[in-house]
Amino acid sequence: MGRKSGFLAFILWGCGLFLLCGLHRIYVGRFWTGLLWFFTLGLCGIGQLIDLFRLGDMVRVANSEGAGGVRHLSSANTVAPVFNVTINAVPAGVMPTTSEQIGASTPQLLSRR
Repeated sequence: MGRKSGFLAFILWGCGLFLLCGLHRIYVGRFWTGLLWFFTLGLCGIGQLIDLFRLGDMVRVANSEGAGGVRHLSSANTVAPVFNVTINAVPAGVMPTTSEQIGASTPQLLSRR
């Protein structure tokens, strides 16, 4: 099983505009749901539209399954096949700030007498 291309998967997703829904799912190894999409026109178009936003992750999972045979979940939230947005990430080399550090650096606004 070869490495899957995100560009080709997106082109196959676009075939759904010509009533050939589900080809992208068959390409990434989801044969049965690909057939379901084909016969229901992408679940009346709703599933086809949702897959536009999930296509990058589907290709990534298909490629990771081919390498080790185990599904690995990605920490990135995919917006489109070419754009990945990671939420709540700490840049490499930066230590995350703890709540104790925040409390220690915050000046006391009200002093007690």
